[in-house]
Amino acid sequence: MWYRIFGPGKFKEEKYKEGKENLIKKMAAKGYRDAEILKDTIIRDGEKNVLVKFDIYEGPKYYVGNIVWTGNAKYSDTLLNKILGIKRGDVFSEEKLSTKLLGGGKNSDDISSIYMNDGYLTFSVDPEQTRVYNDTIDLNLRVYEGAQYTINNVIVKGNDVTNDRVVLRSIYTKPGQKFSKEQIMRSVREIAQLGNFDEQKQIQFRAI
Repeated sequence: MWYRIFGPGKFKEEKYKEGKENLIKKMAAKGYRDAEILKDTIIRDGEKNVLVKFDIYEGPKYYVGNIVWTGNAKYSDTLLNKILGIKRGDVFSEEKLSTKLLGGGKNSDDISSIYMNDGYLTFSVDPEQTRVYNDTIDLNLRVYEGAQYTINNVIVKGNDVTNDRVVLRSIYTKPGQKFSKEQIMRSVREIAQLGNFDEQKQIQFRAI
C-alpha cells in the first residue's frame, strides 16, 4: 500500500517529522490503528537528493463492531446512525469517526451540527471504545445534550467603520431564535462580504 506523505521541495527536518506523523494518521484512517514506525533511515542520493527508508509495523486491520448510543433524548438512534454514516463491518477510522461526530468536513452533515443548529450550544459527544476483540471494535457514543439555548440579545462591538444597523442586518441570529452554529457562520460570511472590514482581522461571535 502506498501513501503520499512528502511533497516536492527541499528536505527539512520539521517537514520530515510532520510527514512521519501524517503517515501514521493515514494508516490509522485505513484501519491500521496499531501502526507505528519502528525505524527510519535517511540516505543521501547524490548532492541534492535523499532517500528515506521506513521499517513499519502495520498491525491488524480493524473494523467497526456494535454501535450503541447513550444519553440522546432529542434524536433517535436511527436518525443519529443515518447521519453518522458508519455501520458495523466498516473499516474503523478514528479520523472519520471524529469528523462525523464533531464536524470538520466540507459539509455540516455531522452529529454536532444537528444539535448545535437546534440550540444545543453546550452539546458534546464522547466516543468510547468499549470492546476490542480480534479485528473488531465496539463503540459506545455517549451524548451530552445539555440545555437548548435561545438568543437573548445581539450586541455589536469594535465596529467603527459603519453604522451598527448595517452590521445587524447581516446577522441571521435574532433575539428570540434558537442558537444556531450554521446561522452564525452564515452571518460571519455576510459581514465579511460588506467590504467594510479588514479581512485580516477575525470576526468573532461570543456568548455572554
